[in-house]
Amino acid sequence: MGSILLIRSNLIFHKIFRKRNLAVILLTVLIYLIHFGITYTPLKTEQAKQNSKLATQLTYYFQNNLRPNCDELNEYTKSSQAMWQYYGYPDNNDQFNKQSLSKLLKISNDQEASLKSIHRSLLEQVLTEANPIYRGYLNLMNDFYSTDSQGIVYVSGKEYYWLTIVSIKYIRDRLHDDIPIEIFMPHKDKHDQFCNKMRLVFGNIFCSYFDQYLPRHVISEMSGYQFKSLALLLTRFNHVLYLDSDNIPLIEPSKLFESEKYKTHGMIVWPDFWKRSTNPLYYSFTNLQFEVIGTTPSVESGQMLINKRTHLKTLLLSYYYNLYGPTYFYPLFSQGFPGEGDKESFYLASRATKEGSFLPSGIKTQICGVLDSKNAFSGNAILQVDPSDFNKIAFFHSNYPKIQVDKLDKSYYTDKITKSNRRSWSLIRGARKETDNNTGLKSLKEKLNFDLELAVWESMFELCSVDFKGFRLFDGIGNDEMADQLKERVAYLKHAD
Repeated sequence: MGSILLIRSNLIFHKIFRKRNLAVILLTVLIYLIHFGITYTPLKTEQAKQNSKLATQLTYYFQNNLRPNCDELNEYTKSSQAMWQYYGYPDNNDQFNKQSLSKLLKISNDQEASLKSIHRSLLEQVLTEANPIYRGYLNLMNDFYSTDSQGIVYVSGKEYYWLTIVSIKYIRDRLHDDIPIEIFMPHKDKHDQFCNKMRLVFGNIFCSYFDQYLPRHVISEMSGYQFKSLALLLTRFNHVLYLDSDNIPLIEPSKLFESEKYKTHGMIVWPDFWKRSTNPLYYSFTNLQFEVIGTTPSVESGQMLINKRTHLKTLLLSYYYNLYGPTYFYPLFSQGFPGEGDKESFYLASRATKEGSFLPSGIKTQICGVLDSKNAFSGNAILQVDPSDFNKIAFFHSNYPKIQVDKLDKSYYTDKITKSNRRSWSLIRGARKETDNNTGLKSLKEKLNFDLELAVWESMFELCSVDFKGFRLFDGIGNDEMADQLKERVAYLKHAD
């Protein structure tokens, strides 16, 4: 563990040994292990050990020295819902401006002073070579991170295992990319054999657990969005493609690192449907111009490319943002707009640190879906472009409903099997409805020149019937029964328009 823990433990053990009481010694060791969450699975590489040491030091420094000394940001003067606007579409009332964005979230003088002081400390004291923790990270990068090291990172867990393996199978079998993959999960469970099976099925898979790196009581205080920044900080790869588990890349991930945009900027993020809603006060904290950053689209962080060596400050600052995200920075960055969470933290950190990033702008983020029986469009996935060619789709983020087939209602299958107009991934359009008669919709199959929906459902059938046969994937249904249902769906899709 980190040096802070070692200092504490040395003081504890020194006092105990003076008493020469074996029972007290054993009891204290047990309490120490439970409290600080030391795991019984040791980290194997020196890179991982140094990562653990530095992450522990950094986390305790952020918690003990830079905890915001003010009330949480949770009061609004009014709901933001009436202001939600899609990026790339003209304003109807010109209300989306610096003044209106300043009046949504209540921020007191004490809150403003505290957050401003913290940012000054982060940018002028922590993220400098004068800081020993930051120097430690620089040494870590130089000593253990090869400039050629690249891979994909997922944050997963029992609830998302199925989505993770669907995404990985598509990469391995359909894109034929053997790029290394690291999957992070919160806790090591000796009874959970998912990772071992994954490694056997797909190869070149690494599974890592946050509680191997940080004390369990620290990990237990985190959830959801907060884990992404930690995974990026800890991963063994230098060049990282982060993917949400429900995200399917449609071009070889390895080729994304060859993009000129990536080589130039060292970081690429992709736009959401919405205009940026960050509170303008943030720009004053970080000396950024509202006229420059405030006009960019909001970020959809289901995928991200980043070079850790060139964007170390970005990763450290975004980790801080996410440690205090739910109570301070998520409201500050999004102000109640859709998808509020970690999504803005990485892009804004790259701008605050001046390390920079590329965010495709000037385009309307597209959605894929289907027309229902009432001719209403129902969206199922966010489409993201190839940074080298905005006319090419690079990611299919199937975020709603997620293809967790064991949790979809039975009618999901029967409706789509018996009704020819009930494909899920048929049509593409901009996020906002532009016409009353649904003109302007485009075919996904024609755009891609193949049937993605069929390919994914065939992959899911193979997972249940071949790859993971005999290994239980779902709690409520066996693999064979699920394979039967998936087989019906595949048969339908082969003949559906």
